Amino acid sequence: MRPLADAAVGRLRHLVDEPDLDGTPYRLGREIARGGMGVVYEAVDERLDRKVALKVLHVALAGPEHAARMVREARVVARLEHPGIVPIHDVGTLADGRVFYAMKLVEGRRLDQVPLGSIPEVLRLFEKLCEAVAFAHDRGVVHRDLKPANVMVGAFGEVLVMDWGLAKLLAAPESEGGTETGTGTATDTRVGTVMGTPATWRRSRRGARSTASARAPTSTGWE
Repeated sequence: MRPLADAAVGRLRHLVDEPDLDGTPYRLGREIARGGMGVVYEAVDERLDRKVALKVLHVALAGPEHAARMVREARVVARLEHPGIVPIHDVGTLADGRVFYAMKLVEGRRLDQVPLGSIPEVLRLFEKLCEAVAFAHDRGVVHRDLKPANVMVGAFGEVLVMDWGLAKLLAAPESEGGTETGTGTATDTRVGTVMGTPATWRRSRRGARSTASARAPTSTGWE
C-alpha cells in the first residue's frame, strides 16, 4: 500500500479535528492556527454577532488529562485582565467531549512579521510587551514560551501576549486546594466541575514573594 502524501494527511487531519459546534452559540469559520494542544478557529458568537477566536482541543488528545490542562489554561488567562493579554470570553465542552474556549479575535500580525521602524517605535512596542508580562508575574504567572511568534501587534499599535498553554503558576493558597508549586489534580474534566482549582499568587502587602514560590522550579506543562 502506498503511503499517503503529506498534503492528503493534512487534509484528513483537518477533517477529523474540525469541531461540531452544534449545541453551542458559535458558528465555525476558517482555521487560524494549529498547535500541539489544539486548533484555533475564527468563529462567530451568534448571541452577540461578533467574531471570536475559538481554541479546540485536538481529537487525539480528548482525554481527561489534556482536557484538564485546557481548562486550566483558560482559567489562567481569564484571571489576567490586562490590555496586553487576550481576554477569555467563554469555556465549554463539545458533544464529543473536547474542551474549547473562546477569546478575543486579534486582528494584526505576529511580532516577527512586523517591520520595525525607528528606535522609539521599537521601544514603545517593547514597553507594552513588558507591561503585560510584568502584570502576569505580579499575579504569579510565568508565560514560559515568550517569543515573537506568540506576540501580536494590532492595527492600532496594541501589543498582546498570546498562547499561555505552558504557563507556570507559582503558588496556591491552601483554601484552593493547591500545592506549593501550583499543581492540581483533575477528577472530572467537565466544565463547571471542581477540578482542583489552579494556583494563585500570594504576595504580602509589602510585595514580598512567597518563599515556597521562589523555590519552586519551572517544568514542562502544568507540573
